[in-house]
Amino acid sequence: MVAGLLVHPLGYAILMTCFVGIMVIEFYRMTVKEENKTGQVLGFLSALLLFLTTYVVARYGVGASRYMMLLLILSVTATWISVLYHKSESAYRTGAFLLLPLVYIVFPFSTFNFLVFNSSGSFQGTCLLGLFIILWASDVGGYVIGMSFGQKNGHKLFPRISPKKSWEGFVGSVVFSFGAAYALYATGFLPFAWYHCLVLAVIICVAGVFGDLIESELKRYAGVKDSGRIMPGHGGLLDRFDGALLAFPVAVFYVLFVVLIP
Repeated sequence: MVAGLLVHPLGYAILMTCFVGIMVIEFYRMTVKEENKTGQVLGFLSALLLFLTTYVVARYGVGASRYMMLLLILSVTATWISVLYHKSESAYRTGAFLLLPLVYIVFPFSTFNFLVFNSSGSFQGTCLLGLFIILWASDVGGYVIGMSFGQKNGHKLFPRISPKKSWEGFVGSVVFSFGAAYALYATGFLPFAWYHCLVLAVIICVAGVFGDLIESELKRYAGVKDSGRIMPGHGGLLDRFDGALLAFPVAVFYVLFVVLIP
């Protein structure tokens, strides 16, 4: 992960494209399962094309991506057309799930491209890595403090969806994310003022909790414990990136349009 964000833009593209593809597969396995296999292939192709199109736009400009945009439009259209040939009472529900990953998974990851490439197309993955470090610190804080103080006599954060989450764990997430954000500012890893780093910590911490809850609700709907088994003891990639899917688009917007990096 660290190498993919720091070493070379091609490595970053391969890494993130793999992540997107695996998460879309996990999403389909939880929702549409064995229905409309043709639509799943087309939806999967649409997801990869959406991420790669924004990658090309961010790195080379809009003009360089016109053919990929055409392929993206055709693949999305074909996904919808496949719904017409899916003979099932749940055809349109399935169709909605086929394209939902474009919004839920691929759009958040596509925003990364506009952060790791500056206005001249040069690769700079440190800002995105900094956001991930804040998110990882938030997760660690929520786990450590939640397990220590929130499990037995703690105050439940959202018991209907995630009975194990507590307000104590949320406070731990805030404290740890603040600590990580300030450390990134103090070491110069994030080239922002300290207050911008703390605002990013708030965005990532709060929105990350909602992202976690949304994925928990999805797993409840699907009747599964984990989104996948690619990481023993941790579940699938959706389980690892659930917070980032909601938090990072907001954080990237803040960096690009409020902090205004070049």
